[in-house]
Amino acid sequence: MEYYSKVRIWEVRFQTTRPLETFPMPHEIVLERQTSLHYHLEGSTRPKTMTQLVVTLEGEGAFRYGDTVYPLTPGKGFMCMLGDPRSAYFYPGHARKPWIFLWMDFSGETAVRMVEELSSLYGHVFDLPLDSGLIRYLKSFRNQRRSIRFVSPTEGARIVCDVLALLGENLERKDIDSPGNRLVQAAQAAISKNLDRTWSLSDIAARLKVSREHLTRIFRDRTGMTPQEFAAEERMQFAIRLLRDSFQSCEEIAEQTGYSSAVSFNRAFRRRFGYSPMQYRKSKMRNLPRNEDP
Repeated sequence: MEYYSKVRIWEVRFQTTRPLETFPMPHEIVLERQTSLHYHLEGSTRPKTMTQLVVTLEGEGAFRYGDTVYPLTPGKGFMCMLGDPRSAYFYPGHARKPWIFLWMDFSGETAVRMVEELSSLYGHVFDLPLDSGLIRYLKSFRNQRRSIRFVSPTEGARIVCDVLALLGENLERKDIDSPGNRLVQAAQAAISKNLDRTWSLSDIAARLKVSREHLTRIFRDRTGMTPQEFAAEERMQFAIRLLRDSFQSCEEIAEQTGYSSAVSFNRAFRRRFGYSPMQYRKSKMRNLPRNEDP
């Protein structure tokens, strides 16, 4: 404990009362100062049930993942499983100033999956403005230092989810403005505005000045579906609105949603939902419960 008191500028520990196995549980939030060249933590020697987020405020640290070492200068951070054998973090030998960093660790099946998914999408290392909402939120716990904060399962889960949401907002901001995201948004807009027309993927790709292969690859990576699957789902959702909110015939709806005939529209609708468009319309007219909506 004496060692911790020397390197920890402040800390807040959490104790979850009657924890729930799948709920994220906060463990500690710490502002730490390291100057020792012996400070080197290998994932292979650490608990496998904990996850951790670290961000540098001053000085420099280092994070290794696999064979790559990342310098952790101010605003640089990382997140990973504590017990990931591919990971390590340490005070680098060339450093001349103390490494001051904020970190938080947490556990729970959901927290592990959330960090894994964020890392798989954005990588383990990230940039974070020092005035970001995440850093301000972590610093807000300073007034509870030198204490154990007892939290319920839902309160603890909220703290962890708030931290990951604030981090995600920062990571997503860059992603939203990326060329790939702009391409997918343009393709979705072009498809949604032309549901009543017969078009090919080549037509959309040519309009956006990319190859159909590139468009398909980026679209699937960003949305989890192909442009054709997206178009089919958009057509069906539009058809549902027309069936529910208008008195148009199946022939008219088929024409507005890009189907060659009422027969092909009926067949596609039944395959998607398990009943015909007219059966759906009649169920809405009988005011069936909302949970029977497709």
